[in-house]
Amino acid sequence: MNKIAYIYETASGSDHMARTAANGFKNAFVEMGDSFRFFDLDKLKISYWPAEKIKLTNFNPDIIFTAVENVRYLPLNILQPASLVLLGSFYSPCNYDDRIRVLTEKAKKVLNRYSSRHNILICSPYNQQINAQFFSGYETELGLKVIQLLHCINKTKLTDPILKPEFDLLWLGNTTRRLTAYKSLIAPLKKEFSNFLEYTQHNMIDPEIVESENLYARACILPNLHTDAQVKYNMLLNQRLFTAPAFGGFQICNNTFARKYFKEDELVIATESSDFIEKTHHYISHPEERVLMIKKMQDNLLKNHTYVNRVNEIMTALG
Repeated sequence: MNKIAYIYETASGSDHMARTAANGFKNAFVEMGDSFRFFDLDKLKISYWPAEKIKLTNFNPDIIFTAVENVRYLPLNILQPASLVLLGSFYSPCNYDDRIRVLTEKAKKVLNRYSSRHNILICSPYNQQINAQFFSGYETELGLKVIQLLHCINKTKLTDPILKPEFDLLWLGNTTRRLTAYKSLIAPLKKEFSNFLEYTQHNMIDPEIVESENLYARACILPNLHTDAQVKYNMLLNQRLFTAPAFGGFQICNNTFARKYFKEDELVIATESSDFIEKTHHYISHPEERVLMIKKMQDNLLKNHTYVNRVNEIMTALG
């Protein structure tokens, strides 16, 4: 049995994606018979109050999960040798998206200092080409291993699709970073279909409400638009591509990179407005076909894209 320490901002103000990942990994490790405990990053940052650091060292974890920038807050000098599974920032600068964060010099120094004491693994959700171009410095300069770790689902929250949902469309997303796609794909859909729900940065909805009120399944079509950079450079697949079908939702996606992992009878891909509209009409008028595709997508997710799958990939990489 391994002892797993998962470190993030545990306060209620932490973002939904972080909480989802934390609980997903917890469920997977507990299912596998391991001991799992959360530790609060904010408390670890407090230098004058070492209580959380003491708890962490007393727990004596075999594996620590956190983001790579958080390593400077860990008591690595007094912890017993452990495996560190770190969500990696870009090692090299990248101008594809202004949200991309590059590894700080402070974090780089900590990694370099403790790479021989701890078994350090860098995880990236990006495709292999992006990793080779912008993450390879972890390997060549610091001697660390980098793996691709796609988003995934919590299999305990699988939801059956609805044959006849009450809404035609549900659009969720920040339009700022998808402006080109929004104007060319979503705006025409809104003119074509009046029975839709829309939540943007201007009327944000809590993702937990989306899930608790089963909004994914209550709409026939969920347009899934990746950012302009994600589409242009095939950077990654967003989390919703995995979670929406798990909650019974049917997506039409604009990212052709998704075809690498999901077949034509599982996921619809459209990149042109006319194609988006045509496919939306088709699947609204063919509910049995839509439901069958959701179920096939769910089967794929359960087989290949659960937190248990990701844990197994991590354990294999750690050796």
